[in-house]
Amino acid sequence: MGDILKVLAISFLILAAITAAGNYYYGAGGCMQVISVSESSMGNDRFIAVTNAYDDRLEFSYVLREAAMDGDYYITYTITVDGNTLESSGRQLRENVTVEEPVMITILRQSSSLYEIEMLIEDMQGNAVHRSTIRIGPQAQ
Repeated sequence: MGDILKVLAISFLILAAITAAGNYYYGAGGCMQVISVSESSMGNDRFIAVTNAYDDRLEFSYVLREAAMDGDYYITYTITVDGNTLESSGRQLRENVTVEEPVMITILRQSSSLYEIEMLIEDMQGNAVHRSTIRIGPQAQ
């Protein structure tokens, strides 16, 4: 039993080190890509940023950490491609956000471009409950 706990502890530490580094490399569309996630340190951060990169699209999901945090939220985001604004939202209300129904944004992509999304999520009282920046692009960038 003690050996299993040691293996789990070591696995957790390795995962934590990878997460702390903030850069993840993977192959997509025949070329290496880099994902960089920067989440602001907030004591009340209610969301986890999750990115799914496909050959033809990117899916940015913001998943609640706990089901007890279900509710309505305001989101404000900006997406840039190679430094040019692709999409910029005003403050939008997202109703009934749950663990099963997270905040999700999907865009079309080209594997040779650098994409960045800056996200701010606020509760109904206007308190920031999540802030992050995600960059996805070719490894050389």
